[in-house]
Amino acid sequence: MQTGFRKVKNVKTDMIHVRDPFIYTSHQEQKYYLFGTTFADGCGDQDPIFEVYVGDNLEDWEGPYVAFQPPKGFWGVRHYWAPEVFKIDGRYYMFASFKGGIGEHRGTGILVSDHPGGPYVPHSNGPVTPKDWECLDGTFYEDKHGQRWMIFCHEWTQIYEGRIKAIRLSQDLKRSLGNPVDILNAAEMPWIRHFGDPRIEKNGYLTDAPFMYQAKNGELVMLWSSYSVPGYSDNGLGGYTVAVARSKTAEIEGDWVHDQELLLDTNAGHSSLFRDLNGQLYLCTHYPDTPHGSERPLFIKMLETEDGIKVST
Repeated sequence: MQTGFRKVKNVKTDMIHVRDPFIYTSHQEQKYYLFGTTFADGCGDQDPIFEVYVGDNLEDWEGPYVAFQPPKGFWGVRHYWAPEVFKIDGRYYMFASFKGGIGEHRGTGILVSDHPGGPYVPHSNGPVTPKDWECLDGTFYEDKHGQRWMIFCHEWTQIYEGRIKAIRLSQDLKRSLGNPVDILNAAEMPWIRHFGDPRIEKNGYLTDAPFMYQAKNGELVMLWSSYSVPGYSDNGLGGYTVAVARSKTAEIEGDWVHDQELLLDTNAGHSSLFRDLNGQLYLCTHYPDTPHGSERPLFIKMLETEDGIKVST
């Protein structure tokens, strides 16, 4: 793995400032790889990169190493957000969000490497999300028919009522196919609150971080994040949340229904799932979401139920 201009050191989990954390478990190497949003817009004269930490447990890490250093002319110039890594056809594919240059939208592109820690290189020809849409947080899912999909967010900053959609991918993961499929409209959720960002003087209903999981009963479960109204849950603070949607047919096309109970309502979110080296399922999330600058990776042991997951007590 490559080193960057930041010093590689040994750190504990609670020392790593990261949003949108993601764990890739390498059973072959008996190691964990921790990715996330750490270097979104560069620093000084340093261009943005994706970094990775490596460890053989979930507490002690070595890093950061450089997972992706953009080549000259790469389409993504800032907003290096939410990398996720999947092993597909014997190689490692990183799905990550980038913002293009002037007049270009944010979208999710696909990178590839022969090693889980990188270095990654561009694979798709630019974003595979629609080029005239403002999008982020694309994740990978292969259905029971062998069709490959990207599930992603169509941003509230462009359409006010944020959406989560899915689009088919070519088998080589270089491009998308056909028209997107609707999964949800954030404004229809009973627990969601209006979200405002004074930095861009906009308000709307935010969607973040879809992630797919197959329940024991065959249902397709999707985790995603937004902001809840205060007091919706017993201890709900009106912060960042993790919600659950499900397709009882296990088909991306749905119909999708939505759990009334939030999986997490504790100012934590942007979650994914991983199994540790012993097969235990964990939720990987960042906590707290605010105040900004205090975000750290949080790994929560999960209990697998017949129709999904819940926090293990």
